[in-house]
Amino acid sequence: MIDVDKSSYILPLTLIIIVSSFACTNEGLSQGVLQSLPSDLSLVSDTGRIAWGERATIKLSLGLEMGEESTGWPVWEDTIPGGFEILVASEIDTILPKEDSPSEWDFIIEQSWVVTAWDSGYVVIPSVEILGNKTSPLMIQVVPTRTGNAPELKPAADIISIEWSFADKLKQATPWILGAIGLALTGLLYLYLFKKIMSRKGLVLEKIIPVIPPHITALEKLRRLQEREVWTKGEAKSFHVQLSEIIRTYLDARFFISSLESTTGEAAALINSLDVAQSEKSKIIIALRLGDMVKFAKHRAGTEDHLRSLNACIEFVEITQEKPVEE
Repeated sequence: MIDVDKSSYILPLTLIIIVSSFACTNEGLSQGVLQSLPSDLSLVSDTGRIAWGERATIKLSLGLEMGEESTGWPVWEDTIPGGFEILVASEIDTILPKEDSPSEWDFIIEQSWVVTAWDSGYVVIPSVEILGNKTSPLMIQVVPTRTGNAPELKPAADIISIEWSFADKLKQATPWILGAIGLALTGLLYLYLFKKIMSRKGLVLEKIIPVIPPHITALEKLRRLQEREVWTKGEAKSFHVQLSEIIRTYLDARFFISSLESTTGEAAALINSLDVAQSEKSKIIIALRLGDMVKFAKHRAGTEDHLRSLNACIEFVEITQEKPVEE
């Protein structure tokens, strides 16, 4: 039996342990940059290291209470401070808090950017400050892309000059010429028929005026909703769905906006742009947000909260209704 000197294994084993410990520590630091302590404002990345041309997703999130607005949101178009190139930028979105979110958040504003970089090293995104909240700087490592064999450089190809003949140019332009001729003929035919019909019937164009003004329809529906008191029968969610639809339909018809198919955040922005007293606008926005909490967050509102939202909508319609034109 061969007696091998055990000391010959000690040095390689020690080196392996040190390298493994350093790798784990470096990975822990990279991941530590991605995680931040729970706060109202956070800036995170889905990875701590990318290669040249690879993508990372940066996300900025802000938790807000009802009544707060996300003023001071950063506007990054082509690049992110620190040197990242922006490939895709999402729209600013409003979402409901998750189960592990702080209890004082009523909703969360967030936006993400898909970025890349072409220089090696550590890229540091400076801290972002919104509404007195400040994120920690975000650091991501950019490493060279590993390739097997070095690519062989080839000379640039010669520039090829293409000369189009008149027939080729005419062939390419034919669809556009035919389209313009067809459009012109259609317009002339429409004008001819319109004049012919008008000359025969002597029609007089009149402005179409709605038979029932929007405030009358809205007030009638709000009064019926008030009489039924469905929130006392365990139908609070149905009550807020109907209330939101009635007031949004009135807003669209009275002020010519599009709030019915918009989110509550988008509708709030449209309402704030109206030429109406700020106190009245705030009451409507609060009523819509309370409805979202009841419908989506299973919030249990009291009877006085339901009545306050309903009365705010009735008062808003009565104040903003279109006055009849005096002849």
